[in-house]
Amino acid sequence: MGEDLGEKFLERREKFLNTEYKSSLRQILSYLWEYETPFLFVLISGIIQSILFLTFPLFLGPIMDILINPSELISDVFLIFVIILFIQMIVGIIFGVRIFINRVIGAKVINNLRNDLFSTIQIMSFRWLDDNKTGELISRTTSDINNLKEFLGNNLQFFVRQLTTFIFSFVFLFIINVQLATFVLITSPPLFFVLLRYRNKMRPVYKKSRETYADLTHKIQENIQGVQVVKSFAREDHEIKKFTRVNERFFRDSMKIIKLQATFDPIIYLIDNIAFLIVLLMGGFFVFIDHISFGDLFAFILLMNFSVEPLYYISRFIGNMPQISEICDRVTNILNSKVIVEEKKGALELPPIKGEIEFRNVYFSFNDQKDHYNLKDINLHVKPGENVAILGATGSGKTALVNLIPRFYDVSRGEILVDGTNIKDVTFKSLRSQIGHVSQDRLLFSRTIKENIAFGKRDLGLREIQEAAISSNIHDFIEEELPEKYETRVSERGTTLSGGEKQRMEIARALAINPKILILDDATSSVDVDTEYLIQQHFKKVFEKRTIFLITQRLSSVRNADKIVVLDHGEIKQVGSHEELIGQKTGIYYKLYSTLRIEDRR
Repeated sequence: MGEDLGEKFLERREKFLNTEYKSSLRQILSYLWEYETPFLFVLISGIIQSILFLTFPLFLGPIMDILINPSELISDVFLIFVIILFIQMIVGIIFGVRIFINRVIGAKVINNLRNDLFSTIQIMSFRWLDDNKTGELISRTTSDINNLKEFLGNNLQFFVRQLTTFIFSFVFLFIINVQLATFVLITSPPLFFVLLRYRNKMRPVYKKSRETYADLTHKIQENIQGVQVVKSFAREDHEIKKFTRVNERFFRDSMKIIKLQATFDPIIYLIDNIAFLIVLLMGGFFVFIDHISFGDLFAFILLMNFSVEPLYYISRFIGNMPQISEICDRVTNILNSKVIVEEKKGALELPPIKGEIEFRNVYFSFNDQKDHYNLKDINLHVKPGENVAILGATGSGKTALVNLIPRFYDVSRGEILVDGTNIKDVTFKSLRSQIGHVSQDRLLFSRTIKENIAFGKRDLGLREIQEAAISSNIHDFIEEELPEKYETRVSERGTTLSGGEKQRMEIARALAINPKILILDDATSSVDVDTEYLIQQHFKKVFEKRTIFLITQRLSSVRNADKIVVLDHGEIKQVGSHEELIGQKTGIYYKLYSTLRIEDRR
C-alpha cells in the first residue's frame, strides 16, 4: 500500500486484521471508541437528563395532594412550580449540548468508516474485485453506511438514555409504592420474552432482505451501464421482467419483516395496557383504603407512562438489531478482506528501468487451482525497446499474461523479472508508475479531458498533456471538435465520445506518464486502420527504446512487431518475428496469418 493512504486507515486496518472481535458490531463500535471521552460525556449527560426528567412526576404528586386538600398551603405549589421550571431549563440545556456533540461524533465516525471502506476497496486485488459484485459493493458503501450513520449517530446513545429512563422509572416507582411497583416488575419478564423471540425471528429475515437488496442494486447498476446494449437488442421487456422478479423477491422479504412487526408490536402493546389497567384498579383500591395518597397514585401512573415510551423504543431497537448486525457483518467483511496480491514488507523502490522483462517458468491460475492453470510454463525474454505482439484465440491467456507484469495478479509459480529484479521485491508504485496500461474496458472518468489524460501523473503541464494527445492522434479532435477543448468534461462512462475516441484518450493517458513499458490490450480495436497507422507512426518516434506489449488481431500491427508470441490454451506455442514464423510454413501463426490475409482480400 502506498504512502499516500491515511495513517489512521492503515492503523485501523492493521488492528482489524490482527484482532479477533467477538462480533462485527464490536468492530464497528471500535470507531466510536476513538471518541471515547466525548461519547462518555454524551452518555452520562443523557443519563442525567433522564433522571431529571423523571423527577417531574415526583413533584407533580405533591401538587395534586395540595390542590385536593385545601388545608395545605397553596404557596407551596408556586415553589414546586419554580423548582420544576428550573429543572426543565437544565434538561433543555443538557439536551441541546448532548445532541450537538453526539451528532458531531456520529458525523466523524461515519466519515472515517466510509473513507476506510472506500480505501479498502481501492487497495483490493483484481481477483477480489472479480469475486465481488459491483452492485453489492455500491450497496455496502451507500445504503449500509447510511443505516450505520443513524445507528451510531443517534440510535445507540438514545437507546442507552431510554434504557436509563426505563430503569430509573422503576427505581422511582418503588420509592412511591413497593406493592404496585412489584406488580409492574412482574409483568416485565413476559415483555422481554416477547422481545427476545422477536429478535431471534427477525435476524434471518433481515439477512435475507439485505442479500436480496444487494441483488436489486446490482441489477440496477448493471442495466444502467448496459442500457444501450439492452436497447440495441430490443430486450427492454425481458430486462424489465427480470428486474420485476428481483424486486418482487425484495417486496416479499420486506412483507415478512412487516408481518413480524405487526405480530409482535400489538402483543407488547396488549401486555403493557393490561398491566396499566390492573395498576389503575389496584391503585384506586389503595387510595380508597388510605394506603397511598391520590398524588402518589397520580405520580405513579405518570411515571409508568413515562416508562412505556422507552419500552417501545427498546423493543424496536432490539427488533432492529438483527438488521444492524447483518449490516455490520457486510461492512466488516470488506474491512477485513485480505489483499491477495500484497506488497512485500520492506519492498524496494524500483529505480528507473530500461524495460527488460523475463518470465521464468511462470504458472498462473485465477482461482489458485493447482490442477488447472490459465498459464503454464511460460518462459519468455523481452529485451528493452522490443515491440512484442501477443496472439491467440479467446481464452488463450493473452490478457492474463500482460496483467502479471504490473502485478494485477500474482504468479502461482515461477517469477517475473524487470531489469533483472523480481517484481515481488519492489513497491507497487515504483513498478506501476513505469508501466503504461491500456485495457479493453475503455474507462474514462467524469472529469475534464485534461484530468483524464493526466490521471496517472497529476503534476503534468498542459504542454505535456497535449504531447500525449498528439501521440495518440486525439489532439486535433480535442482542439477542433470539443467546445472547451481540454477543459471539456467527459460525460459519465464517456458516452459522448465514440469507441475510437475513448480508446485514443486511454492511450494518451498511458503515454502521459512516459512509461518504459507500454501494455496495449486490444487498445486499437475501435479505431480505423488509418488512425491506427498514425498512432503507430507516433509510437515509433515517441517509444524508441520503450518496451511494448501489444495484444491485437490486426496484421499490420503484428507484422511490425519485433517478436510475436503465440499462445494456445495458456501455453506459448511459437515465438519469433513475422518472417521467422511465416518461414516455418506451419504452426498456428502461419494458419492464422493465411486465414486473415484471405479475409482481407475479400
